[in-house]
Amino acid sequence: MVQGTTLKLQGFKMDTAVVEQFLNFFQDYIGLCQCESWPDNDTTEAEIRNALLIAQHVEKSLDRLQKKKVISEFLSVLNSNNEASSNLIKNCLSDPPKYILNKIINSNTKINQMDVGFRIFLELFSEEKLENCLTELMLEAASKETLLRNVTNKLPRDKILEFKSKLLLLQLKSSESDVVKLLTNCSQDLVDVLVVSLLNNESQYGKAVQLIANGIHEVVLSKDSSSKTFWKFLFQVEDRYFTEMCIENSDIFIYIVEALTDCSKLLREGLSAKSFYIELSHSELVGVVQKICSKDCLKSLFFDTIKNYDNDLDYWEAML
Repeated sequence: MVQGTTLKLQGFKMDTAVVEQFLNFFQDYIGLCQCESWPDNDTTEAEIRNALLIAQHVEKSLDRLQKKKVISEFLSVLNSNNEASSNLIKNCLSDPPKYILNKIINSNTKINQMDVGFRIFLELFSEEKLENCLTELMLEAASKETLLRNVTNKLPRDKILEFKSKLLLLQLKSSESDVVKLLTNCSQDLVDVLVVSLLNNESQYGKAVQLIANGIHEVVLSKDSSSKTFWKFLFQVEDRYFTEMCIENSDIFIYIVEALTDCSKLLREGLSAKSFYIELSHSELVGVVQKICSKDCLKSLFFDTIKNYDNDLDYWEAML
């Protein structure tokens, strides 16, 4: 089958018999990739683990072949001795763990099979690799809701936010959705994701990040009662993300400070905030101010900005 073929791997010369044995392992993996019925409802946890272990071994083997500079020769032999199309082989070998994970996600198997796949993937690989694979696969997945529901059981919250953030940025990058419309009818989860997205400094997402910045800027400038929910959720964003957003976006921060002073005037004058654009209790206002002033650089800017809107600095200093 591969008569006369030789390869050098790990310092040893591989004759025809050894090459055939090596190729057989790769062909078994490609056969698994081609199997449309795998996994199914009868697939066991051990079989899923074995498939991911095979993918891991293939990935490491490809890396060794690359380092030994025999990858092109090996792939040529593999293609010439396999009935699968060269494109399929290329896809199977581009990222073996991701390919197997994708098969699990897009199969018609039970939901708990996907859960098992995520758990084993995390055992064999890293959270970062799972996050990257899922981000790339998300736009291809048959059910994003199902995928997200299962992912949230396996990754810590900060990883989930980063994951959802990348998905949102990818969507904004391709469709340029109306961020203002999103913020008008938002949820806490959406505002969390938008704030995390705003902190992304990867050049490929620059345009999408700017869309988010422009959208938030428009909402905070409008001072419209329809944005009351947005303000409520914005102040409930986790401290580290909220303060970093304020540090990185001084223009937005200035309007946040202005909104807090507007809110304080209502509280001090005993006026109703029912039709106002922002509504906080005194304790909530204190909490936001303390969150901001937990960072020295923000504390300084906060009080410098407050002076432009309120002469009663003692009122604000008493909150700390």
